[in-house]
Amino acid sequence: MKKSNKSSKKSKAQRISYPEILVFGSLIGLIASFWQAAERVQMLKFPGEALSCNLNPVVDCGAVLGNKLSAIFGPPNAFIGIVVFTMLFALGLQRLSGGTWTSFVSKYVAVFSKIIMLFSLWFFWVSLYSIGKVCIFCLFIWTVSMPIGIYGVKDYLENRKNLPNYQMKIRDFLSKYHFSLLVAVYAVLVTLFFLKFSDYYFG
Repeated sequence: MKKSNKSSKKSKAQRISYPEILVFGSLIGLIASFWQAAERVQMLKFPGEALSCNLNPVVDCGAVLGNKLSAIFGPPNAFIGIVVFTMLFALGLQRLSGGTWTSFVSKYVAVFSKIIMLFSLWFFWVSLYSIGKVCIFCLFIWTVSMPIGIYGVKDYLENRKNLPNYQMKIRDFLSKYHFSLLVAVYAVLVTLFFLKFSDYYFG
C-alpha cells in the first residue's frame, strides 16, 4: 500500500502544470527576445560589424535581424516578443502563486499562446526557406512557443464548460495526446532544419 502511494506521489510530481510551463517558457522567451533586441540595437549602432551571435553560416543572427521579415509589423519582432512574453510570464506567475484567472483572462492567454506558437511556426518556415539562415535566439523562442501554445489551448478547453462538439473533440485529443503532439512537432521542426541545411551539417 505504501509502495503504491509512493508511486502515485512520484507520478504526480512528474506532471508539470500549465502555469509552470507558462512561467518557465515565457521567461526563456523573454530573455531570448531581450537579447535579440540588444543585438538588433548593436547592429543599428555599428552597421557592417559582425554580431557576437553569428555562430556559423547557418546560425547567423545578422542575416536574420537585417531582413525586413524580422520586423514584419513595423517594430522588430523581438520587441513584440518582449511585450507578449512579459505579459504571459506575469499571468503565469500570478496563477502559479495561487491566483485564478477570469474567463476573459483565460481566453486572452489561450489566444496569445496560440498566436505566438503559430507566429513562431511561420517565422521558422520563413527563416529556412526565405531568409536561408536562423537566429540562435529564435531557436530558443521556437522551442518554448510550442508547449506554451499546445498546453495553453489544452488548459483553456479543460477549464471551460458547455463546449461545442468540435472543441470537445480537440480537448479530448489534447488530453490524451498532448505530449505525443509536442514531440511530433519538435520532430518535424528538427527534421526540416537538418534537411534544409544538410549540405553544411552532413556534407
